[in-house]
Amino acid sequence: MKKVQRRALSVILIIVVLMGGVGYFTFRFISEGQKWVNFTANRHVYSSGGELIDGAIYDRDEKPLLYTEDGKRKYSDNESVRCATMHIIGDKKGNVAKSLQKVYADRLVGYNIVAGMFSTKIAGNKIYTTLDSDICAAAYEQLKGKKGAVCVFNYKTGEVICLVSTPTYDPENPPVIASGDDNYDGVFINRAISSRFPPGSVYKTVTAAAAIDTIPDINEQTFTCNKVINVNGQKVVCSGTHKEENFKTALRNSCNVAFGQISMQLGWETTAQYAEKLGMTTSHNLSGIATVKGKIASSGELNELAWTGIGQNTDEINPFAMMRYMGIVANGGICAEPYIVEKLTTSTGIPLNYDKQTETTRILRQTTADQLSDMMRFTVMNNYGDKNFPSGMEFCAKTGTAEVDGDKKSHAWFVGFTRNEKYPYAFAVFVQNGGSGYGVARPIAAHVMSEIKKKVDQGEN
Repeated sequence: MKKVQRRALSVILIIVVLMGGVGYFTFRFISEGQKWVNFTANRHVYSSGGELIDGAIYDRDEKPLLYTEDGKRKYSDNESVRCATMHIIGDKKGNVAKSLQKVYADRLVGYNIVAGMFSTKIAGNKIYTTLDSDICAAAYEQLKGKKGAVCVFNYKTGEVICLVSTPTYDPENPPVIASGDDNYDGVFINRAISSRFPPGSVYKTVTAAAAIDTIPDINEQTFTCNKVINVNGQKVVCSGTHKEENFKTALRNSCNVAFGQISMQLGWETTAQYAEKLGMTTSHNLSGIATVKGKIASSGELNELAWTGIGQNTDEINPFAMMRYMGIVANGGICAEPYIVEKLTTSTGIPLNYDKQTETTRILRQTTADQLSDMMRFTVMNNYGDKNFPSGMEFCAKTGTAEVDGDKKSHAWFVGFTRNEKYPYAFAVFVQNGGSGYGVARPIAAHVMSEIKKKVDQGEN
């Protein structure tokens, strides 16, 4: 009897283990099937040379950015477009991890959890993006070989029309990259979404929003700038001597003395809270592609707090996050989440996803966003000059010249948006070790936005 019981228990135990194993496999199959398919050794998805075998990607005007013809993968006919979109579309070898080819590999070739790879018996699927390949090419050409990023999106709809990172290369004619070649330093990293850098004075717009929200008398305060203030025996140095100024003129002057004092009024807790609230220290989801988190210090000496609110100390911000934040300010405090994939269809045009709906969330009070927008508009009119931008777009912007360690040039930033509702676009331009934000990043933004204006006026966007 005992022997029968032991055998019965053994059988039950075996059944339980088998059922557990099947359950675990089913869970892994459902949760990680996509990863298994995306494995580069899978010859149903990738060729022996590591190229995705099928599927096509288009820009907003249905111009092909990547497709298969006669069994060969091909990119746009325009070399500037190929270089400009290499990071977001991906190269042939899959070197760019956060590219549409890598993230959407299973959907491009037609994998699904029910039929597996059966759909590869027919042509692959199609991804239609929000990108404007002409605008991307213009941004790439304006960077002129410098390392950097240009990000532009429609802050009403969330459509990303430009996302360019340099250095880059032509995926149809990839170069031989020698070890230590500075011209291709970080070439496989998308600086727009996967890198972070000291922001310098563009970060004062974050500090300004926090001040409007939490310091009741900020608009009545005055500041005296004699170039230097001493904080706990340490100097906070400004680029100029601005004498007496108020909150609005302090932003126009990009005054370190004034914003250092404002940062100290905010304190560490509020500074960190607004960095997270406004998306500076969080990762964002760009149509399934995760962006890198920024970082700022959350504790330290008082002088370190002053420099943190100015955009220095250990601050590092992602260009995409700064573009997104500019869209929040432009849109009255509401975030229309940026996205880049408009729709996915079969090769015959049958939709494979629902129509994209703009996701909106209120991040800032409208009064806060409107005041900051007015301050940035005042800065353009009374510092940068409207004559330096396309007429009629009503630019609101802020420069940044972020100092870095060593003898390298500062990082150049220019961020902002156009307030004319005919052109609802927010942007962030970053040039690594470029020097002056006004002298280097501003002209790039002005040119790219000018190209956007031409297309809108022609009824193309």
